[in-house]
Amino acid sequence: MSQEIKGIFFDFGGTLFDFYPSNSEIWANVAKRLGVDIKPSDPRIQHGMRKQSQAFEKLGKPWSELSSDEIHTLNCQVLKTLGIETEGTKETIDAEFSAREQGELFTIYPDTLETLRKIKELEIKIGIVSNVGGKLALSRRPTLEENGILQYFDTIILSGEVGVLKPEKEIFDIALREIGIKDPAKVMHVGDSPIEDVWGARNARLIPVFFDPLELFSTENVIKIKTLSDILLYLK
Repeated sequence: MSQEIKGIFFDFGGTLFDFYPSNSEIWANVAKRLGVDIKPSDPRIQHGMRKQSQAFEKLGKPWSELSSDEIHTLNCQVLKTLGIETEGTKETIDAEFSAREQGELFTIYPDTLETLRKIKELEIKIGIVSNVGGKLALSRRPTLEENGILQYFDTIILSGEVGVLKPEKEIFDIALREIGIKDPAKVMHVGDSPIEDVWGARNARLIPVFFDPLELFSTENVIKIKTLSDILLYLK
């Protein structure tokens, strides 16, 4: 990097933690309910998710602003790749994804703990900036503590607590004030959404880092990483 990094913000779900069950597992469950037996590791699922992700990118707005019909159209991209008829499938898809959301389970990425430890050793401030509201926000700090990483964060900014969502500039401004850094150009934001995280960071004049472990998106002109530990390469 051309200048010293003073702080790094991370998204929560999909960045520090993977969702459990993963999207691949959910799509395998959806397919099974629709009469197609397929394993989560089948490359057709990832191919379908890539088509879905690129279609989402073209819409140019956060997932939280999509209508139910728009979300279903995106989901149909995956089903079509699997050769599944899409008519009448909305209820089945919604049931599988809502079951995970209600459970709100996560599995920490293998290199999250070590990456945070090394960043802290560099005396770089660390924060979380995450879109989550309602009762779900209550689970974030306990999840961090249960996985042994709560102590690494200098601030935790959750949209439901501050009243503003990514990609709005204001949520990043709040995080910057919390960690006491005035120059946003000295702060990175790492996340897995091209809209909420990449666009949001750019709007706030932070350095966006796009976490895309499955290479689902076509986002260009941005630092891309496939594992969290890759971020350390940009801190030397």
